[in-house]
Amino acid sequence: MHESSHILKGLKDQGHKFTKVRKLVLDLLIKSPKPLSSPDIQKAFLARKMPVNKTTIYRELAFLKGQGVIRELQFGDNTMRYEVTPDNHHHHIVCINCDKIEDVILEKDLDMEEKAIAQIKNFKILNHSLEFYGICERCQ
Repeated sequence: MHESSHILKGLKDQGHKFTKVRKLVLDLLIKSPKPLSSPDIQKAFLARKMPVNKTTIYRELAFLKGQGVIRELQFGDNTMRYEVTPDNHHHHIVCINCDKIEDVILEKDLDMEEKAIAQIKNFKILNHSLEFYGICERCQ
């Protein structure tokens, strides 16, 4: 489990600033059961009576992504979402009706397939994304 204080200490040890906005962005991403978009984060700030410019939020997300602390995801709707870089490799299921998003850990790893693709195609794979789209139990 990630903790924002641990992540922020690591960033501070590297010479980066510790700010209230950065801490809250991390806290929101850590505690959220699903990846959040920039507008989701901005709404959470407003709900806490902390109005923050959307440019500041985008800047924080870009910084955290650049540091490898968070990763950017897109689920086919042109909305960028963010989650703390996971300790375990996982994928997502996405309900196309209500936009519910859940993590899914595959029992069988894709490592062998990924290695075969890299070898056959002479392609250096840096990362992959696999998402499952359908209708959740509540929406069926």
